[in-house]
Amino acid sequence: MRVPDDYCRYLVMHAKSNERLLARAKSLNALDLEVSASPEAVSLRRMVYAVMSEVHRMKAFVRLRPLGDRVLWGYMKPRHRIGVHTSEHFARRNPGTIIVLGNGSESWTAFFRQGRMMRIHGAGLNETLDRLKSALKISEEERGADAEGARANAQDVDDIWQTYYDSQYCPERKNLQAFRQRMPTRDQEAAGLQLMQKKREMTLEDFWQQ
Repeated sequence: MRVPDDYCRYLVMHAKSNERLLARAKSLNALDLEVSASPEAVSLRRMVYAVMSEVHRMKAFVRLRPLGDRVLWGYMKPRHRIGVHTSEHFARRNPGTIIVLGNGSESWTAFFRQGRMMRIHGAGLNETLDRLKSALKISEEERGADAEGARANAQDVDDIWQTYYDSQYCPERKNLQAFRQRMPTRDQEAAGLQLMQKKREMTLEDFWQQ
């Protein structure tokens, strides 16, 4: 992993970032930070890599669900301050759709349209979704119809996703260390995934053949 030129953008998102560290980091360029063996540079580099890794995994692991036809939401409880960054990523991928990520204590809402990004860091996920339902006037009938029509599909999609992630875990694989590095349990939990670590699980091919 190479230190990006705008590494301070990631450093500021680290849970332990502070003004002193940021001031020191601004005196170093990306190459200095990447090759330096000084304890301070090593520490800063590890912090940047930690944030970059979590951002990458949350973008891959977070699963978005619909609320009506204007909102997509997903569970996320990161260790670092990446909520705004990640919600904006999904908003840019889904222009014109409100993106809400969050957990029981906080949420991040982003909306991207016509080159403009709007964002809110708010209360818990459920509270934010309830406010959106009211603000967008998503009626009980609409939610009920959406839920009824999507329930079977949602179950199928959940099964497919879970089958995929379950199929990635196989104790017979030789490089289990690489597997744990690529899909650490704490990151799966942070994205609301539940990897079933059993000796044998179905594969996607098995699932489709059912």
